[in-house]
Amino acid sequence: MSQSVSTRPRPKLTRVCSPRPTPPAETGASSVARRRHHHAAWRFLASPRVLAIGDLALLFGAFLLAYTARYTWRLGPALNEFQFTPLDAYWVVAGLFIPVTLLSFAGLGRYQSRRGASLVEDLGRIAVGTLIGTAAVIVVFFVSRPVFFSRLMFLYLGTFGFGFAVLWVLLRRTGLGLLRRAGYDNQRILVVGGGAVAKFLMQQLTANRSLGNRVIGYLDSNGNGASAAFGRFERLGSVDDLAEVIESEQVDVVYAALPSTVQHELAPVIERCRRQGVQFRVVPDLLEAQFGRMDIHPVAGIPLVTLREPEITGFRYMQKRALDLAFSLLGLLLTAPLWALIGLAIRLDSPGPILFRQTRIGRDGRSFRVFKFRSMVQDAEERKHELFEDERHPLLFKAPEDQRRTRVGRLLRRLSVDELPQLLNVLLGHMSLVGPRAQVPAEVAQYDNWARHRLRVLPGLTGLWQVSGRSDLGFDEMVMLDTFYVSNWSLGLDLRILLQTIPTVLSGRGAY
Repeated sequence: MSQSVSTRPRPKLTRVCSPRPTPPAETGASSVARRRHHHAAWRFLASPRVLAIGDLALLFGAFLLAYTARYTWRLGPALNEFQFTPLDAYWVVAGLFIPVTLLSFAGLGRYQSRRGASLVEDLGRIAVGTLIGTAAVIVVFFVSRPVFFSRLMFLYLGTFGFGFAVLWVLLRRTGLGLLRRAGYDNQRILVVGGGAVAKFLMQQLTANRSLGNRVIGYLDSNGNGASAAFGRFERLGSVDDLAEVIESEQVDVVYAALPSTVQHELAPVIERCRRQGVQFRVVPDLLEAQFGRMDIHPVAGIPLVTLREPEITGFRYMQKRALDLAFSLLGLLLTAPLWALIGLAIRLDSPGPILFRQTRIGRDGRSFRVFKFRSMVQDAEERKHELFEDERHPLLFKAPEDQRRTRVGRLLRRLSVDELPQLLNVLLGHMSLVGPRAQVPAEVAQYDNWARHRLRVLPGLTGLWQVSGRSDLGFDEMVMLDTFYVSNWSLGLDLRILLQTIPTVLSGRGAY
């Protein structure tokens, strides 16, 4: 019988903040103020004020371009001399369209400071805002019926206004993303709480570096003296050390993600953040360990919450399987010429078969043979013991400098094309396009009950773990991400992960 080994973070020596007298509120606030002043220029560029100024300028440019397109370039039906209207007569259009559109943007939340807002949300607000502005102009001119007006001019105005605003938001997001990746306009985040919700929050905050979220660590609600990290994230102490950590680590934002059992500690956390001039955000704890979707059924005004079972069965499974079949067949057809080139390169580089077959554990603990392009020497399995200090198989083991890899294998791993043959596993139903990473039996034998949640779905070619950091993340972080995926599966989530896989593969981050 295999001995079960816990996948929880093992205690290790890290820094725990020693208690000392709480610094005066003025000291913490002045420290934060000095730091913010140092980055004032970068913060100003990222502020909603700059976004609004850019919108104002571009909407005015859209108005001028719309007039030029209709009356100078004469795009549209021909105009006679009586239909030509000078620009001066249209200033009232700009005076109505621009303020109404800007107010619509503001009302729709476009100018709120939110680093995590998606591009789709931004585009939706722009579309609705410009539509409202254009509709206001059309309604006013229809009611007043002035001698001059061109309906085509109004169509150009709305179209160019939308296009300019979209271009502006794309350029701004790209520029801010590059600056934040370079280390500018990063906000230092401290998470208060050490439960499942807090740990998942840390992962998601750091998943996209272009958002400029830098999680410096977390404070555990458990007051014991043991100190342990969770993957990349260091435990900086307990909640009692909040004041000192805010000061010493120059914290910008505190996220409070405390379990429901210690919610009484929330009020002191908020008060401390206020006294030290630090932003704070509270994450509600709804049955902490349950990441499952919730159905809310109100009865006489009382909301009743029912947790859905995290299963992909019935029609949900049919949806996922249809996506797998369509994309795997398309992928095999498109990559067929590449298979021949890769096979030839492997044969010329080192002796051995082109395809590598290995036993992996899939859904419900069933084993299957996974296919990959061979990226290591022929006797790599026999030499695996050379990499381990003891007999136990390390969980999620991948060595960045594994000497067993061949020259072609290093390139295949870097480009992630060594896994192309797994499309055959998807076609055969052993795997899915999206799901947890398929692991070897020696790793699965060490799973605890928490990690076994990963076995409730088919393993995947890609997944939340892969698009969040791949081999740069530890096993505990991988389990957390996979557990969330299992409990929150949807067809939209699969499509989003597939789209995120493209830049992840191109960047090569965590691939070895």
